[in-house]
Amino acid sequence: MLDRFPLYGRRLALALALVPLLGLLATPAAAEDDAELVSFRLGLRVRLALLDKLGVDAVRVDVAAKEGGAVHLTGVVKKRATAELAADVARQVPGVTKVSDDLKVQEYEETREKSAVVAAEAERELKDAALEVKVRVALVEQLGRDGFRIGTDAASGVVSLELPAGLAPERRRQAVEIASKVNGVEKVIELEKKK
Repeated sequence: MLDRFPLYGRRLALALALVPLLGLLATPAAAEDDAELVSFRLGLRVRLALLDKLGVDAVRVDVAAKEGGAVHLTGVVKKRATAELAADVARQVPGVTKVSDDLKVQEYEETREKSAVVAAEAERELKDAALEVKVRVALVEQLGRDGFRIGTDAASGVVSLELPAGLAPERRRQAVEIASKVNGVEKVIELEKKK
């Protein structure tokens, strides 16, 4: 029967393959005694958060979780934004206490002209800084005091907003909408500000 519906069949097979992994993520507290299992589950949660927030480029990020909530990110990614934001996203996952990041950007690994890469990187950093300031100004102008409470970061047109825990849902929505309308913003990622 699945042959008649190839896409449906593939989705069903993928869903069935993920069921055991989801079970590991949601097992009762009794399984928490096994430190290796706890670390494995934390690594899976970090990986899912990276894929959810950063998209397909995060597939190339390897996550090693250790006892105590320490997470180490490695791999070669295509986008500088992925490399710059991965640690921020990982820190937002409950249970993560420390993040170390050894991600590399593919273009840097492949290029032979280091000075051209350095110049291009400096130009991108300036554009990111300018975009971050534009977003911050828009947030403060339109949200007043709440705008000051929101942390901002920008990388290659991707803006992350660190939203404080007590910020009302309507203000969160407004912040994302305001940031999205700033010229140069391609994507907005919402992160919870840790205390």
